Amino acid sequence: MLLPREKRILEILYAKKQGYTSSELAAALHISLRTVKTDIKRIREELEKTGCEILTKAGKGIWLSYDSQGKKYLDSLLLGGECASSMDPKTRKYYIALQLLDSDTYISTESISNSMYISKGTATNDINELIPFFEKQGLTLEKRVKYGIRLLGKESQLRIAKASVIRKIVVYQGSQVSRKLQPFFEDLNIDHINAILQEAEEHFGFILSDASYSELLIHCSIIVRRIRKGKVCAIDETELRAYSEMKEWGICRFIADALEKSFSVHMTEGDRSYLMMNLLGTRMQEHIPAETYSWGDDGADSGQILEQWEDILRHAGDMFRENLIGDETLKIAMFLHLKAMFNRLQHQIHLENPMKRMVREELVYEFEVATYVARLIKEEFHADLGEDEICDIALYLGASLERERAMRNRQSPVVTIVCGSGIGTSQFFEAKLGRIFPEIQVRKIVPISRARYEIGKDTQDFVLATVPLELEGIEVLNVSPMLGERDALLIEERIHPERRQLLISGKEKYPALFALMSERISIFKCDCRSLEEVISLMGRRLIHEKYVKEGFIESVLKREELAPTSIGDKFAVPHAFEGYVLKTGVGLMTLKKPIVWGNEKVQIIMMLSIDIREQEQFREIFSELAAITKNKWAIEQILNAERISDIKIRN
Repeated sequence: MLLPREKRILEILYAKKQGYTSSELAAALHISLRTVKTDIKRIREELEKTGCEILTKAGKGIWLSYDSQGKKYLDSLLLGGECASSMDPKTRKYYIALQLLDSDTYISTESISNSMYISKGTATNDINELIPFFEKQGLTLEKRVKYGIRLLGKESQLRIAKASVIRKIVVYQGSQVSRKLQPFFEDLNIDHINAILQEAEEHFGFILSDASYSELLIHCSIIVRRIRKGKVCAIDETELRAYSEMKEWGICRFIADALEKSFSVHMTEGDRSYLMMNLLGTRMQEHIPAETYSWGDDGADSGQILEQWEDILRHAGDMFRENLIGDETLKIAMFLHLKAMFNRLQHQIHLENPMKRMVREELVYEFEVATYVARLIKEEFHADLGEDEICDIALYLGASLERERAMRNRQSPVVTIVCGSGIGTSQFFEAKLGRIFPEIQVRKIVPISRARYEIGKDTQDFVLATVPLELEGIEVLNVSPMLGERDALLIEERIHPERRQLLISGKEKYPALFALMSERISIFKCDCRSLEEVISLMGRRLIHEKYVKEGFIESVLKREELAPTSIGDKFAVPHAFEGYVLKTGVGLMTLKKPIVWGNEKVQIIMMLSIDIREQEQFREIFSELAAITKNKWAIEQILNAERISDIKIRN
């Protein structure tokens, strides 16, 4: 078996596909020439009969040679793993974080660097990069001369931080989650915990989304390991009393009792509270009919939270001219989601939304409505939502808007949907599917972890999977969770081959967007270096041309603080909150070089002076924005233009 550093040498040689000198390898890995030679000898022995070998030649260096069998071996070894390499600079620091989180005493930078095969300086830099992450988790990194460094914080915070680190290293969504997590808990049999969680799902009649299932599996594993090390969570009597009155407490007790029996450990009330805290933060993939849901089952504070949530929906619906308050399915689903989300935020549990980029690019209008909802949530509940949470809300809102447009009561083919990202994603997908294909009947929605057990050969016409899936003897169409145009064409080809062409529409013309542009509020090939500079320059131009009021620039900057307005593919659409628009228009700016805007690189800025209360126009603009970002020809024209008249979008 190859050691991590030996595997890294193979990664370097395979990526470059040409010779490396021993000195270059030594410099890249921060090791000596002698160590390089020793490692190369070991790797040669490991590669025997694999179809690949390491060759060396004076003047040329060291390189990999392989045949087709060897290429398959290397692809599987280096590219097919579920864990990010510990030698990868982007993830290496998280392996260091694991060492710090697992250490009960001070640990020296030298011992960390030796274990990671990196220099002491590199280890120090990685540790410094981890400080903001630890602070976000409520932990303090203590440094002491001659002793080293250690992490200080409550037991619950240390556990949450470790779960977060493992999430950043492992790609664990799918049916093989136990195998992927096992290397992080070598002294535990993860399959036993897997069986406990599956038994809990069946016993209590709920299904966790794949991401939440994996999350709970990690936390249960951490609980057992920490208890074995003599580490227990402190008891908060007030929190414990509140938990014991909730319906989920029975699930928590069931899992805790099973963990105690299976691993011969004792879970204190503090440990059970910690488990309950994480259980409440999960996303349960269940569809609750509005007419059967009982609000009183969710704790004493449900009534007040519901009233506040209804006010938010009513306010947002009024602002965007949408009937959000009238959608009981949205109200229930988001109410349950909010309670879980507030629990995570309260305990500093940060879950990344794996669909964030797709939501930002495909659901531009829904994301804008969700950002407004997030602003109202902050005012009402004093909770700061990040981009991941706003994307969750956008999916629920997207589902609601799709349901509103959907046609009903048509005979249909029967399908089963396999969806791995939780209730918001599955609701959005099902609703959009219903609008585009009202004749399709959805038999059931299942997570990928249960697909092979719950989908029979004769129970549906075909399966729609939003995650990669193959089922023996069953037709599976793999589609995007956003159900884009290509996916719709694929489904249309399957159920109505003769009508396929009806879905192909000419979206390469953007009349609403370009009708609102003017040379007077356009700036081309600008030298701005930051989003603040762009917003200030464009904002002053809009104010000067009497499109917006004074205060517009400050409002735009506040809107950016809530969530960046970059939407992918080089575009950003900065705009203010309501109350500043004097005249409708779209200011256009292009940049000579891209700048960082949130997590994106941006070179085309469309600053909006649009009243969000003009619903149809607002939705049309955002629809065209979502479409134009996918039009490479249009992007090229815009970037090359010297004036608005140079942009001629083809039919």
